[in-house]
Amino acid sequence: MLFYVQMKWNYQGRLSQDELWRLESKEGAHGLEGLKSGMVKALYKVVSQPRVIAIVDVPSLEDLDRNSMQGLPMREYLEFEHVWALRDYPGFIADVKDWVKRGKRGGGNSRRKALRQSRRLP
Repeated sequence: MLFYVQMKWNYQGRLSQDELWRLESKEGAHGLEGLKSGMVKALYKVVSQPRVIAIVDVPSLEDLDRNSMQGLPMREYLEFEHVWALRDYPGFIADVKDWVKRGKRGGGNSRRKALRQSRRLP
């Protein structure tokens, strides 16, 4: 599962600048390790802001939660501003083309109805 994760450093009044850089050094090593392993697909520091953006590929939601809540050296100083599940664009377009091919012009109600019946949802 691919995710966009946007984190903000929330350290003001809690860490000195020297403490922040020491901790960020550990966090950086963890991030580089993630890139090397392939779990982290991309990692960016937002210019002039205390933010980091990661694109991560994990087997499950639980794995993402475990890593972010237990594995990150700066976890208690990170605010997770956005965590969005991503899907690849070619797959999305294939679904769109299939939808158009079948001549559907509504809001996909028949698919929702079938899903609701299969799961017995209200």
